[in-house]
Amino acid sequence: MTGMEMKTDLDHQDPMVVIKNLHKSFGKTDVLKGINLSVWPHEVLGIIGPSGSGKSTLLRCVNYLEQPTQGNIWIDGEEMTFEKGKKISHSASERHLNRMRTKVKMVFQRYNLFPHMTSLENVEAGLITVKKIKRKIAREQAVTLLTKVGLADKLDNYPAQLSGGQQQRVAIARALIMEPKVMLFDEVTSALDPELVAEVLNVMRELAHQGMTMLVVSHEMSFIEEIAQRLIFLDEGVVAEEGPPSKIFHNPSQERTRLFLKKVLEKR
Repeated sequence: MTGMEMKTDLDHQDPMVVIKNLHKSFGKTDVLKGINLSVWPHEVLGIIGPSGSGKSTLLRCVNYLEQPTQGNIWIDGEEMTFEKGKKISHSASERHLNRMRTKVKMVFQRYNLFPHMTSLENVEAGLITVKKIKRKIAREQAVTLLTKVGLADKLDNYPAQLSGGQQQRVAIARALIMEPKVMLFDEVTSALDPELVAEVLNVMRELAHQGMTMLVVSHEMSFIEEIAQRLIFLDEGVVAEEGPPSKIFHNPSQERTRLFLKKVLEKR
């Protein structure tokens, strides 16, 4: 199914993610310069572009790991933060943002696992500390998820005892256990040895097949072309081109897109 076909199929639904006029600056450097974007339920949006184009910053703004300089973001119909100017206590604002962050989880280039915790403890921790679920129930759910990502035999291993691919799968399970509405993937295979990439991509491929709404930044172009219904090309902080992967990869309308893809695909 192409991105355009998915859009037609979902016309009767509201977007899962809405980004309006998103700007992000670091000092005098403007990284994002007015992003407007909607992502539909069950859609996989691929995000490509050169280094420094704003791809990772865009993802980090979606779940407010980076606070936007300007603009608004909605997840599943709710704004990530309270309306500006609305009188609300700091603690209430923090509670709201923390609750919203459970709707959108991110997996990073580096695994960010707690080194002193086993795979099982890393995955169950969020349920226990954030959702206040009893340890026994949390552990059962963690075992189920780790089994689904192929790590049933690594439950008691610490991160240092796991390969990079295994650590990344633990990180994915840790995000999924919070039952997010949206998953963000930021170059999750870039730190892996080539032989370990496939095991992580297989987990992401299965999530896509199961209908998870996903925003995926990746340099794995064949993978992006396979799983994404829609693709955006970011360049210098703006969406320079958008469309189905088949069109972007094989018949891009922008010269900048053509030059980028020519350079990237020559390396494959």
